[in-house]
Amino acid sequence: MFGTRRELPHGTVTEIFRFESASLVVMMMGHRDKHLLPVWRAGEFVVELYVQAITHIMMTTCRISDLQWPISRDSMVIRVGERSFAFVIQGLLYGLQFPPVCDEDTVDTLERAFIKFCDYTNLDQGGNGYPCPENKPTFWVAVRPFIENIALAKPGENWRLMEGNEATSLSKVVRTSATTKTVSNAVVTGFLKPTHVDIFAVKVQDRHERYTDSEEAFASIAAITDIVNSLETVGKITVGDGQAVEAAGGEDGSVRTARIRLWKLNQLGLSFFLRQNS
Repeated sequence: MFGTRRELPHGTVTEIFRFESASLVVMMMGHRDKHLLPVWRAGEFVVELYVQAITHIMMTTCRISDLQWPISRDSMVIRVGERSFAFVIQGLLYGLQFPPVCDEDTVDTLERAFIKFCDYTNLDQGGNGYPCPENKPTFWVAVRPFIENIALAKPGENWRLMEGNEATSLSKVVRTSATTKTVSNAVVTGFLKPTHVDIFAVKVQDRHERYTDSEEAFASIAAITDIVNSLETVGKITVGDGQAVEAAGGEDGSVRTARIRLWKLNQLGLSFFLRQNS
């Protein structure tokens, strides 16, 4: 369900998906709070692709109301219901749910976008159904352990359990949203320079037919989280290791592998964006 395509001075913004209504909850991984989770945002849900003309680097973002967050080939999206998806970003779980009026074809369109641009998993891959009815008030509390089990099996720091409290998680969500808006706009307005980024290749399992043989470089989740983490440590520059979330597997042909290109900010780029926030 592609929408508009906007031409900007240094790139393009393409609307990949749009639906008129959805709800979002955010929770901390590893916290066994069984209370009902409040809806953080409700409104129109949009997925957009930002591509820089000169370098072919790109960034994909999700937005509901005024809240925005990144998705990437090294960040995880899990389909946990017929109309529900979970995003895992540095110990936080974003839970997105569409209303019953959102039909199967529409959700399948969104799923194809996630397959292309994320590390994607469907809990119903075995055809046995999803673990919990979506109309239950405690749905997100019930599916959280399934999400955590998948996340904790992944290598890397992005899936670690969240430390802190509700105020800590609120601060991280707000910073992540603001940083995503800043960096995505910088991709297509010329503020993000080729000298600000490092591009590297990684080998991943390719369980789906995905876009892997092109000049484009996907944004690593570190393009956002390095800024957020540095802001949380009072300006201390924190650069994460570039890594893929999927192990390449054996070379015996039993697992299809592919090489993809990712980008993240280098020290110069990270310093530049931290100065914009100071």
